[in-house]
Amino acid sequence: MRNPRPRIYRSVFGSDLFLPPVLPRNPPQVRCQFARYSNDSSPYADPVPSPDDSIFVAMSGGVDSSFVAHLLANKYTNVTGVYMANWTQPRTPRHEIKRPISHRISKNLERLRQYLEEEEQRNKESMETGASCTETEWNDVCGVCQDLQIPAIRINLEKEYWTEVFQPMIDRYSIGRTPNPDVDCNRYIKFGKLYDLIENTANQQGASKWWLATGHYARTAIHKETGRTRLLKPKDQTKDQTFYLATVLRSRLHNVLFPMHQYTKKEVRELAIKMKIRTAYKPDSQGLCFVQPTVSAKAAEQAFREGRKISSSTSGYRHFRDFLSEYIPEKEGNIVTYKGVVVGKHPGLWSATIGQRNGITTGKIKGHEEDGPWYVIEKRQETNEIVIAPGRNNQWLLSSAMTCTEWSWLVDDEKISEVYELAKHGQLTVRCRPLQNPMITIKQIEDLGNGNIRLEFIGSAHGIAQGQYGVLYHRDIVLGGGRTESIELAYRENLQPVETEQEPHSRVA
Repeated sequence: MRNPRPRIYRSVFGSDLFLPPVLPRNPPQVRCQFARYSNDSSPYADPVPSPDDSIFVAMSGGVDSSFVAHLLANKYTNVTGVYMANWTQPRTPRHEIKRPISHRISKNLERLRQYLEEEEQRNKESMETGASCTETEWNDVCGVCQDLQIPAIRINLEKEYWTEVFQPMIDRYSIGRTPNPDVDCNRYIKFGKLYDLIENTANQQGASKWWLATGHYARTAIHKETGRTRLLKPKDQTKDQTFYLATVLRSRLHNVLFPMHQYTKKEVRELAIKMKIRTAYKPDSQGLCFVQPTVSAKAAEQAFREGRKISSSTSGYRHFRDFLSEYIPEKEGNIVTYKGVVVGKHPGLWSATIGQRNGITTGKIKGHEEDGPWYVIEKRQETNEIVIAPGRNNQWLLSSAMTCTEWSWLVDDEKISEVYELAKHGQLTVRCRPLQNPMITIKQIEDLGNGNIRLEFIGSAHGIAQGQYGVLYHRDIVLGGGRTESIELAYRENLQPVETEQEPHSRVA
């Protein structure tokens, strides 16, 4: 006999974005009940599956998705756990990415032999780490599903992940962009390929209605008058993951459940411990499945139980820059100041991000009166240069507008003109980084056609990089998102390439 389902405390959301609501001529048939709220004036309600609906829970082996599985399995009978195996790839050997071995090593046969042996060992360990991490996660998923007496399915999506997420990420980093693979993973893999496979499975099983539930801190809600499904922020604003979901096709939201929206992370952890969920003490993941932990899951869990923090500096997770260096060929270039003075070298444009502190913190640079710290303000693909300037809030890091490409709207086409009007009244905001706070207020939206839009800001925004996503909000409602293609400086004095002059004491980034 199953344990009684724990009581759920729901938060109240309200928005007048689409008020007064207009009933469509052919309203969509949403086969679910509405969750009840203490505030009946709220225009939105949570979708609640019917007793005979099929529910598939995307499980990663972490505490959040395990908690979701417990919530749903304690109330519904047709619940299945689904695990995606997206990554067991080893590091790419040096010869495959054509990175030359240094002359200092190659000219010494003994050192070369030793280096090649170490390289082979690193490749072996990398493969074992990737495979063992996947197997550990799968074992945790199987254990949780066994506790709940629900079936568990394992789906291998490595090929799709490599093609749709990983390789595009590497390509963008190679040309100096700053991509977000988590956004692409949600759009193309979890709510793309996985969604399609689940839909086919449900149809083959003859399910009259099916749902995909995940452990995201976000909320899908149904407008009571129109029946349209929207994506909204969760109760725990510190864990808000709507940024990563903004480009998911809006037609897919009506089959999605995000039960975590009504809890804080602290509440989830405490309830998971009380419910004796076997992953209750498991530390949070990095989000990127290819950045594998360098400590065992058992050691990480023990550290969490004891209240010890595991950070990248203490071998918790591999440094992301080190990971990228295994897949992107080194292309050394100059680090130059905004006046063109060369102060160091970099291994590739991918090694720095706009707004990142460069590390030159003391002393004056020839031709400059300013002291550090110095920050990355531009990456020039044509000359392979990284440009720096002093001060975190220098004028070259402040932008007045951005142009986004591959824009995806989460509102209906007939509502887009209304969104434009809200922008003119300063009621819209945009995020260019997850959990960015405060968000940037929008002054105007311009449709450039072919999925491109221009967002003009009220005031200026700091440190926006090409390749990052811009996500548009009206209060708690997510309106859409797209990839940043270009920015416009808040100051008219644009950077111009300057003939470089070598600094006598160059530094390496």
